[in-house]
Amino acid sequence: MTKSDGAKHVPLANATWGDNAGYQYADVIVATFDSYFEAAIRGVGSGLDVLVFDDFHELYSGFRGDTIEKCLTIAKQSGIQIFSTSATIGNPDEIARWLDGDLIISPAKREVPIKEIPVSKDASGLSYGEFIGDLIMDQREKGPFMVFNFLTSHAQARALDIKDRTSFTEPDTDYRSKVESAVDTSLTRTQEDLIECLENGVAFHYSDLENTVKNIVEDGVKSGEIKCISCTTGLAYGFDSPIQSVIVADLARYGEFVGKYEYIQWIGRAGREADMDEAYAFPIHSGDDAAEYFEFGTPVEEKSLESIGSHFGPVPDSYPADDYTSNADDVQTNLSWLLIELAANGWNTLDEITEFVSLSLYGFYNRDTGVQVGDAVVSPNNVDQKVGAVLSQLSEQDFIHHESDNHITTTALGDAVFEYDHATRMDCTPLQLKGVVESLSRSHPISPEELIKEFATVFYECDLKESLDDDNVVAQMLRNHGFEVDEPSVTAGVVTWLWCEGISVDRIEALLDIDASFLPSTAQSLAEALRAVGHLYTATSYEKPVWVDAFAKQVEDGVTVSDLHLTAQEGVARGRVLALEEQIRVAWQALDQDTLPDNEAPTIEKLAYQMQESSGDFQERIVEGADYISTKTAPRIVDAVADWNAGDYTLREVPPTTESGREFITFESDDVEIDDLLGRSDTTEDDETDDADSGGQDTSLDDFL
Repeated sequence: MTKSDGAKHVPLANATWGDNAGYQYADVIVATFDSYFEAAIRGVGSGLDVLVFDDFHELYSGFRGDTIEKCLTIAKQSGIQIFSTSATIGNPDEIARWLDGDLIISPAKREVPIKEIPVSKDASGLSYGEFIGDLIMDQREKGPFMVFNFLTSHAQARALDIKDRTSFTEPDTDYRSKVESAVDTSLTRTQEDLIECLENGVAFHYSDLENTVKNIVEDGVKSGEIKCISCTTGLAYGFDSPIQSVIVADLARYGEFVGKYEYIQWIGRAGREADMDEAYAFPIHSGDDAAEYFEFGTPVEEKSLESIGSHFGPVPDSYPADDYTSNADDVQTNLSWLLIELAANGWNTLDEITEFVSLSLYGFYNRDTGVQVGDAVVSPNNVDQKVGAVLSQLSEQDFIHHESDNHITTTALGDAVFEYDHATRMDCTPLQLKGVVESLSRSHPISPEELIKEFATVFYECDLKESLDDDNVVAQMLRNHGFEVDEPSVTAGVVTWLWCEGISVDRIEALLDIDASFLPSTAQSLAEALRAVGHLYTATSYEKPVWVDAFAKQVEDGVTVSDLHLTAQEGVARGRVLALEEQIRVAWQALDQDTLPDNEAPTIEKLAYQMQESSGDFQERIVEGADYISTKTAPRIVDAVADWNAGDYTLREVPPTTESGREFITFESDDVEIDDLLGRSDTTEDDETDDADSGGQDTSLDDFL
């Protein structure tokens, strides 16, 4: 194919590994590490000529490093040429030898040099946020600033303190309007906090914020309106902005210093704009050890770095380097997953599997014969023995059939966990997924609440990480249904009973006193986990429940099953459904309540009733009168309601949940009937006495605030 000017057209694809994958047709493919490995292990991505690895230092990472090592290994086995770039590799000569490649080290220094200014917090008497705010004001001519924090809670709390201690020029952008337009819920406390920060030239940023909100923050930093961003380390990679100074608030993680390669990546966010003369790094430390470990005062290009180890086994003790990165807690899990992946995709003999592992960085460090390295001869461990031992363990755990060294295959359980893991890419062990499979069999037919709890127990991304007081009304409901009041159970109750019933996040926050800002991202992760559960059912004697697909969509959209008919329309999501609900509530206040549908009815049913009762002004008065409903979106909603009235919609299997938030948060007000919540049908003598003592008032939501 050629362009009109005769130039050759080069097909470019953003790759996935499925039927439409770019690997089958494109000349240039842009892919994630996971996407390439998925294609390669299934035999789709073997026809490439060259692989270019950007952010190659992620090979250090416990998050992506094992996948990158597998990508490089399978590329080596396929004879694909590899080109990799990074500024922070501690042992580039060894990595080049592993890849049989040429090593080129550029003599060029950073275009904008970084000056380190270590700052001791000892005896300041201030919180970290207050300390950082004062530091920024003392160094205000060195802004804009980026503050790296270990925890999301630190990023947010410190931003609020920084906002109170600094005085930046008020931005021109109306950030309240921008955030309100970007979120699909009513504003949560976190979003209100963020708006307050943004209006003062400060922001916070972490992965659990909605992508649309993160984009607003990132755009504000790039434009220069936001003068200080307090964030987690997710912005340390690939985010270029006019930041002049990086403040590292947390040099330690779980009591141990972070990797030096990480620290250098973080401070490298400073000075990315070529018109700066100098950039600055302010590492905050306590005590003297940090200065020696991080080599404060040594130019960034001259700092020593850890050597990269393997994600599948240790570097032999006899190897000469002193400091290799270690993933000792994960190597057994990583190697187990690798062997399951290989056996499930055609590596079916011990020789084939061992050959692959020997091509990995683990195999490079542990070759069968002694290797001369400098003046030392390395006496490596035996890769064959390690592979054999892990295969035996996987066989005992029922993931692998190891009938002979020439016949190694995955079991039904092995196939199930492999397909599930590759469909979700959530971090867990094979044994954890085996536990979920066993629960699916043991609890059949499993309830939606139990299914959510299983995933919240196994996957960090699927857990709200919220706890409730023992006397909280939802905690009592959990106990009534046989759930312990732990974090996964709270996630199950909140998501299934409240989020999936279209209860607004401000009501959820008020009822439970939790931070509902994480609900959308947690719900997205849970929806992903639910969609793939059919893979796990293949290892049981049961079929996937018919309601799971509808439930997964319900969790994703945060509305009732019936209201999925609304969210299926382009441009209609949870926030607009809630806006329509509020508009109906206002419209019905003047009507005879006895003639109206049930208060707990889904929004689509209320809209259908209103359309039938309206005299031609349904779209203008009800739909377009709701917040966030544009004249472009309104006709789609009207058509959806008309289809509903005509019976022209897809019936969805209703999940058999044990509670519904709509049963106890009424349509007319925020009242919460405690007896309905707890399933009480009779009033006891003691209850009557309590009512008399309190003036006979019904229990309402105000009593729980």
